[in-house]
Amino acid sequence: MRLVELLWFFPLALAIAGVVNPALLRLLAWPMAGAALAGLCASLVLWLRSRHGAHEEAAVIFTNPFELGRALQFALLFAVVLLGSKGAALYLGTAGSYAAGVLAGTTDVDAITLSMARLAGAEVTPQVAATTIFLGAASNTVVKGAMAALLGGAAFGRTVALAFGAMAAGGLLGLALSWLG
Repeated sequence: MRLVELLWFFPLALAIAGVVNPALLRLLAWPMAGAALAGLCASLVLWLRSRHGAHEEAAVIFTNPFELGRALQFALLFAVVLLGSKGAALYLGTAGSYAAGVLAGTTDVDAITLSMARLAGAEVTPQVAATTIFLGAASNTVVKGAMAALLGGAAFGRTVALAFGAMAAGGLLGLALSWLG
């Protein structure tokens, strides 16, 4: 996976949350834009560095995202995340919501985004929902970075870690700005 391909899921999470709960757009725009902008800058730097050397192109394998099995897996994951998020928010408060976001984000960003967008305003405050969605996206990025390091080796892992670190820093700066606004 190229870094630039990872950038789409920050705006996608923003779009999903905005469709389900438009009140979250204002709160989520800053952290998601900050992470995406930092990732875009990192992609540009890596692209400029790559122009000086020849690299092999890897074959891309496509799968059908509309397979029934995939849809059922997502539905089950969404139900588990929604139930877990609601339970965490109810019994553990804000910290429980944040923990649910981090845990759910290790496997999928869309499920925690949909869950928090639905719970925002009713079960949790919009700010807690927006922060939880960002934490889910950030934890998903960390997992992908770890996979890149394990599969690509130490040098590749360091490169990815620097880029993903910039994305996390941009997102955290955006999150701080959203809290102030």
